[in-house]
Amino acid sequence: MNWQHFQAFLWLRWRLRSNRMKRASTGSVIVERIFSFLAIFAAGVTFVVGLSVGLWALPRASAAVVMLVWDGLAAGFLLFWLLELINELQRSEVLSLEKFLHLPVSLSGVFVINYLASLYCLSVTLFFPAMIGLSIGLVFSKGPVMLALFPVVAAFFLMVTALTHQFRGWLASLMENKRRRRTIITLLTIAVVLIFQLPNVLTFGRFGRIQSPGTARAVQEETRKLDRLLATNQLDHAEYERQSDLILKKYGVPKPRSGAERLQDAEHTARIVNMVIPAGWLPYGALTSVEGRILPSMLATLGLALIGMASLKRSYATTMRLYTGKFTSRKLHPVITEVRRQSVVSGPAVFMEKRIPWISEQASAITAACFRSLVRAPEAKMMLLTPMIFVLVFGSTFLRVHSSPSELLRPIMAAAVMGMVLLGLTQLAGNQFGFDRNGFRVFVLAGASRKDILLGKNLAMLPFAMGLGMIGTVVLQFAYPMQMDHFMAAMVQMVSMYLIFCVVMNFLSMLAPVAIASGSLRPARPKGMAILVHLLFFFLLLPIALGTTLIPLGIEFLFPALPVYFLLTLTEFAVVVYLYPRALGLQARILHAREQRILEIVAAKVE
Repeated sequence: MNWQHFQAFLWLRWRLRSNRMKRASTGSVIVERIFSFLAIFAAGVTFVVGLSVGLWALPRASAAVVMLVWDGLAAGFLLFWLLELINELQRSEVLSLEKFLHLPVSLSGVFVINYLASLYCLSVTLFFPAMIGLSIGLVFSKGPVMLALFPVVAAFFLMVTALTHQFRGWLASLMENKRRRRTIITLLTIAVVLIFQLPNVLTFGRFGRIQSPGTARAVQEETRKLDRLLATNQLDHAEYERQSDLILKKYGVPKPRSGAERLQDAEHTARIVNMVIPAGWLPYGALTSVEGRILPSMLATLGLALIGMASLKRSYATTMRLYTGKFTSRKLHPVITEVRRQSVVSGPAVFMEKRIPWISEQASAITAACFRSLVRAPEAKMMLLTPMIFVLVFGSTFLRVHSSPSELLRPIMAAAVMGMVLLGLTQLAGNQFGFDRNGFRVFVLAGASRKDILLGKNLAMLPFAMGLGMIGTVVLQFAYPMQMDHFMAAMVQMVSMYLIFCVVMNFLSMLAPVAIASGSLRPARPKGMAILVHLLFFFLLLPIALGTTLIPLGIEFLFPALPVYFLLTLTEFAVVVYLYPRALGLQARILHAREQRILEIVAAKVE
């Protein structure tokens, strides 16, 4: 890298910022300066907090506790870093390399400036001063041996930022296609959510042992007897503990672990994980430094620095290939090219020509078209994956906390799984014409009956809703086995819930449509009345409508001697199937009367 070129790039960067500030309005300048001041103030606060913790909170702490504190800092930094990465996935270069390709300059200087500019973010501003302050505090409280932490901290930030810069460079090549870019953003958002829900799943898998209701009641009854004997001084504390252990051993229930034992397990697990994963080498270096060993910290610094330098080298090579046109110049084998061409040309056409039995040809075509739109649209993918997040997040938490639900509660849990799936689809199903945007003109001008249009849209979401609901119910059956008639009734009940959900959402889509900008999930200039209608349907009408499907279970609960849940569920299903097409006929007339108004709203030009 030529030093003069690097100075010229720095001057250019400063000049661009100055010109932007001059052209900006007074309000924008004031807001930017306020945020800059708050960022500096936050950095000072985190530095003082880290210094205070190192000086006064950790002088007598064990090496394992110091490691856990550093684990918390590293995990918090990675969380904020990932959130910022999701917020700005595409490479946001301060200086575009395309502007310098025709100049006889060293582009490595531009690359270095762009990399250094990427370090200016909220996560680095908050956590880097905190780590430096904590390291200084530990030097004064634990001794000069903690000086080995400073190079480890620097190498840790180098590794994380370099890997991220390389990742952004790779994504920049993939996201040149706008449709692919939105898909990548959707998938990465879901991946981050699932990553941070992984501890709940692992915690349930390790500690969430399921006991039968009879076992749980027996343990509770015998424990209450011991509590009464202890309260009346008929047992001392030693005998009480011995009898409690015998009861737990008798019924095969694991003994509750004390806080010290859980902390010891966490320390052991964290030590092993930190030794293996590079992101944990910083906490492990802090552990070994407190123990008086410097060699592991030196090795951690070397390893993190090598990973960071290798990532920067790879990122620079990818950037050069991208901007010189060599990234996508690789030619495929002619056979592979022909196979891809035929799959692209003939695949969708074959799918669109498929005929769904028992419905009209027009309804079948609308179903196939809407299903293809749901599969391809990135915003629809995001909404279709929302029910999965709901089920995973709330389901894993419920499984971890509640270990022995009653027989009556288990079918309610199955209905709750389907309810969460449907609630996750509310935004899409309750504004199904809004996501058509200008495409709604096709339905207005089409010769298909309005009843077939509504039926096709309802059937297009059926595989997603029923698929997720069945998967969740089957998993629940493995975790908390239901009676076979209850399990079969829950499966039938899901269909009734979906049909009722479709009827309610059809009304909402016609009465309160909202325009949606292309590539966005947020409504464009929504009206207050439309928002009120959506809230009314979401919080009042939809729960009441779905709650009617629990009437058969309530009747069996009132008359436990009559196992009528399955039979009444089948009867209710037959009634819903009979009423559903009649409701579609009424809604078709409403759609025909309001389609011009719906078209004006959903096809309006949005920014």
